[in-house]
Amino acid sequence: MRINLGILVVFFLTFASCKPDVKEGEQLAKQYCQSCHLLPSPALLPQNVWKYSTLPYMGIMLGVSHEIDQLEKPLSDYAILRPASQMIPDDDWEKIKEYYLNESPKELKAPAYAALPVENSLFSIEDLSVALPKATIPNFTAVRIDSKKHQIIGGDQSNRVIWVLDAQRKPLKQLENQDALTYVEPWKGQYLFTFIGTTTQANPDVNGSVQVYGGDSPTSLIKGLNRPIELKAVDLNGDGQEELISSEFGFKEGGMTVWAKQGKTWNKQVLNPQTGATHVDVRDFDGDGRLDIVALFAQGDERIMLYTNKGGLKFEERMLLRFPSIYGTSSFDMGDVDGDGDLDIVCTAGDNADFSTILKPYHGVYVYTNQGQMRFKQQAFYAQNGATKVMLADVDQDGDLDMLSIALFPDVEKRPEEGLIYFKNAGKQFAQMTIPVNHLGRWSVMDIADIEGDGDLDVVLGSHAVAKFPAGAFDPAWKNAKGILIMRNKTK
Repeated sequence: MRINLGILVVFFLTFASCKPDVKEGEQLAKQYCQSCHLLPSPALLPQNVWKYSTLPYMGIMLGVSHEIDQLEKPLSDYAILRPASQMIPDDDWEKIKEYYLNESPKELKAPAYAALPVENSLFSIEDLSVALPKATIPNFTAVRIDSKKHQIIGGDQSNRVIWVLDAQRKPLKQLENQDALTYVEPWKGQYLFTFIGTTTQANPDVNGSVQVYGGDSPTSLIKGLNRPIELKAVDLNGDGQEELISSEFGFKEGGMTVWAKQGKTWNKQVLNPQTGATHVDVRDFDGDGRLDIVALFAQGDERIMLYTNKGGLKFEERMLLRFPSIYGTSSFDMGDVDGDGDLDIVCTAGDNADFSTILKPYHGVYVYTNQGQMRFKQQAFYAQNGATKVMLADVDQDGDLDMLSIALFPDVEKRPEEGLIYFKNAGKQFAQMTIPVNHLGRWSVMDIADIEGDGDLDVVLGSHAVAKFPAGAFDPAWKNAKGILIMRNKTK
């Protein structure tokens, strides 16, 4: 075998000159990036995505002027995030780029898909058309089942309408000219509507709100929120009056806040100002008789936090789980999935609408079992491209908690059935099945509750067919989506 000496010399010279910079770049990445969030591995994204999307965005956050100046839309909108001054020397920044570009793969390895059996006996499917005259393709941003009133509430962003339906699908009310609805909370015989306000990330306006709906037009309760996703009403201090917990996803600003009413005023207590506040679950986590708050922050520093209630609306903060900043953590739920008497956590990674709209092998449903002393261990991972939301519920009425998850960004070409997956609890693991509804809509929102009052749990889905999606990942049938799908449980 003959070896070209010239090529060999060039190879060693290249290796000798680049490798130290790559190693130094890794250390610099830890220095500059890890202080804000869990450091993402170069292996999480392919080289071209790092080069043309993610690294320029990182440059914005560090104030690197030459990265900002050459941006094109949509990244140019993110220039509002630049700091007052550059936070890193140009030479250090170039070494970080060298590290990511040299250590990242050309492409991500796709997971091996197991065939999903079909579950078609548990639910009856009702494809529900609710539309205004000359309506565009529905784009639902919220659905909620009210088990006490036997009603379904859904918000269609595209047509700016909120629907209130009875248990038999009959429209009771249509509220027109409404902003994008993101959450519905039953409250004092009425509803609290959370409106996101500005839907585009790059708009820094603080115009989200919470309004009270009692049957007529909604009336304002709280204004000036920064892209709120959710608001819940819970009595946290045991005084018989519910406090409000808002989750503001924000963009430049956001956070999770407790609102306590004094007289006619709602006093604001910010528990965490971090952007990306998405969802809270309120439980007595530590068994002391007081309700604690578990919160998901899903932007930048992706993590699940515990706020232990110490009484008098004082809370102690503790991190339960933390994820790489590229995962796109999108939801979580809590419940005893393994039957040992404590609260476990299930969550989804799958937000895929920003800087790297490619299929990712780490997207899916994660199961973390409680190990005691507020420690959690990953017990299982189930691949689901673009997983958006997971909910725990005993849908088959056998005494244990099953899961249902939806995906806004499924692999339409190779795995279209993953838009909705049913996970039957089989003891130490879940048996995955698909329910044949994935061509009826692109599922963005979901709720599980007893609609009719017959003792079993039904499912309502909302379609979001006009959202951003990875190239080619669009089912033409979604254009004919009727908007809301009711899955009535047949176990009782």
